[in-house]
Amino acid sequence: MLKAIGSKVDLSTVNPDSEEYLSLVSDLMESDVVCRMKDYTQHGSTSTFQHCVNVSYYNYLICKLFSLNARAGARAGLLHDLFLYDWHTHVVEKGERLHGFTHAATALANAKQHFLLSELECDIIEKHMFPLNIALPRYRETVVIIMVDKFCGLLETVAGIKYSIKRTGSLLRKST
Repeated sequence: MLKAIGSKVDLSTVNPDSEEYLSLVSDLMESDVVCRMKDYTQHGSTSTFQHCVNVSYYNYLICKLFSLNARAGARAGLLHDLFLYDWHTHVVEKGERLHGFTHAATALANAKQHFLLSELECDIIEKHMFPLNIALPRYRETVVIIMVDKFCGLLETVAGIKYSIKRTGSLLRKST
């Protein structure tokens, strides 16, 4: 089943809530490069792919609600974290700056390499980490993803903590 965190809508079945959304992003979801995000963990136990689906779907809904470009919001939301590495270890291994400051540029470069993007989609991907990347958003759709990304990250982190407590009975690791 494919659904966004906190949503009751099954995106893998055709229904009025998912049909339009899937028509906008199914080509991306089926691409090998986007599917590679399933191999990396984002927040808690959520894969980068699932995180991007979460952000993409809610970005789409909010943009649609406010008569913004829901297509660009959905597509850029699915590509906004297309960095294709485990950010938990990458910085240490590569000696690079903090992931939060750099991954938006990496995701944009990867997305441009594999897909044709509009100026709006580029802005959304490039600036989704504002204020860490300092560049000011040019579009309202970019402001939406900034908020949606943080909200989804929070939900995913809390879900991971809840799962850990449920599984181990404690938030703290037991010493061996």
